[in-house]
Amino acid sequence: MTDIAWMVLPIAACVVVVLTLGWFGLHVLERGVIFVDLALAQVAALGMTYAVFLGHEPESGMAFALSLTFTFIGAAAFSAARLFEARVPQEAIIGIAYAVSAAAGILMIHFADDPHGGEKLEHLLVGNIVWVQPRDLALLAGVCGVVGLVHIVYRERFLQISYRPAEAEKEGRRIALWDLLFYLSFGFALTAIVSVSGVLLVFSYLVIPAVIARLLVEGVARRLVVGFGVGLVVSVLGVALTYRHPTGPAIVALFGLVLVATLAWYAVTRAKRPGLALGQAVATVASIAAVLWAFGKVPAEDGHHHGNEEFDPPPTAAGGSLGATDAGARDAAARTATDAAALASALSRETDESVRLTMAVALARLGDRRGVEALVALTRSDTPFVRMEADDRLRVLAGEASPSWDPLAGPDSAGAWSAWLASIEGVPEAVRGLAMP
Repeated sequence: MTDIAWMVLPIAACVVVVLTLGWFGLHVLERGVIFVDLALAQVAALGMTYAVFLGHEPESGMAFALSLTFTFIGAAAFSAARLFEARVPQEAIIGIAYAVSAAAGILMIHFADDPHGGEKLEHLLVGNIVWVQPRDLALLAGVCGVVGLVHIVYRERFLQISYRPAEAEKEGRRIALWDLLFYLSFGFALTAIVSVSGVLLVFSYLVIPAVIARLLVEGVARRLVVGFGVGLVVSVLGVALTYRHPTGPAIVALFGLVLVATLAWYAVTRAKRPGLALGQAVATVASIAAVLWAFGKVPAEDGHHHGNEEFDPPPTAAGGSLGATDAGARDAAARTATDAAALASALSRETDESVRLTMAVALARLGDRRGVEALVALTRSDTPFVRMEADDRLRVLAGEASPSWDPLAGPDSAGAWSAWLASIEGVPEAVRGLAMP
C-alpha cells in the first residue's frame, strides 16, 4: 500500500497515549505500584465486559459509562489501600483486583452466550489501535486533555506526593485526598485509552518507556523526554509494520525488544570489563537462538491436530434452528445450513452483524447471489472487524477486479464494492474458496 494516509489516525492516537501514560509512568514507578495500571485497565475492561453482557457493543456510550463507573470504584479502592499498607502491601491488593476482574470478565462473556464473545474479549485485552475512528480519537484526546490540564495545574502537588511523600506529610498535605485525585484522574484517562488500545498496550506504554528512561537519564524532565521519544518511535514503527495485522501485540513486542537492548547496553557499559560483558551477552543470545533452532528441527507429529473423542467437542448437528433466540445457536445453524431459501429468509431477519456475516458466507457458498449482496452490505458496517471479514471474503470472489477500498479507513460509503457487484452476474466460481468467519 503506497498511500500512508491510513496511518494518520492510529499514530495520532498513539501520540495522545504516549503523552498521557508517559507522565503517569514516572509516578507509578516512583510509587512502586507497578501493576496499578494493569489492574485499573482490567477493571475498566470489566466495565465494558459488563456492558457486553447486558447486550451493548464495546464501542457504545453505555460501555464507556459503565467502564468509567467501574474504574472510579477501582481508583477509590486503590487510594484507600494505603490505609492498610502497614499490614497488606498495596501491590497485593492491586494484584488481587486484576485477577478477580479478569476472572469476572471471562465469566460474563461465557454467560452472555455471545458467538463472538472471544473476539470481543481479545479486543479488550490487546485492542487494535489501527482501527481507531475520528470519533474515538476525539473522545480520547478530549478526556486525556482534561486530565493533562489538571496535572499541569497541580503538577507540583502530584510530584511531591509521588516522589517526596514524607515531605508532603510534614507540610500537612492531605495525602489521602491527593492520592484519590491522582487515581481518579488516572482511571479517567485509562477508561478512554483501554477502549482504543487494550489492556496489554496500556501496561506497556505506561511502564516500559518509564523504565528505559529511568535507566538512561536522571531528573523528571529528562526522563519525560526520553520516555516520550521511545514511545513515539516504537508507536510509528509498530503501526507502519502491522497493516492488517494485530498492532497492539506488535507494539508490545517492539517495546520488549527495545527494553532488552537497553538493559544489555546498560549492563555492558557499567561492567568493570565491558568487552568481556559484551562477549557474554552475545554468547547468551547465541545459545538461546541455537536451542530454539534445535527445537525447530525436531519433526512434528503427523497432522497439526489429533482428534480425541474424550476432549473434542461434538460436531454441531446439521439443520439447527436458524430462528433460535440465542445468537450462538443461529450462528452454528448457519454454518451447517443447506437450504438456501431458509438461510436467505433468516438473513433478512437477522440483526446481529456477526451472525449476518456467517449467514452471508454460508449463503454465498450455496451459490446464492443474496449472500454476496449481504457481504457487500456488511462493508458499510461501523464495526471494523465485520468490514474486514466481509472485505476478505469479497476479495476472494473478485480477485484482480477487487476495488482499492481500504476497510480500515471506515465504512464503504462510496460504494466501491457495490459498483463491483453491479458489474457482474450471478456468483463467481471462486465462491468455493470462501472460508467461514
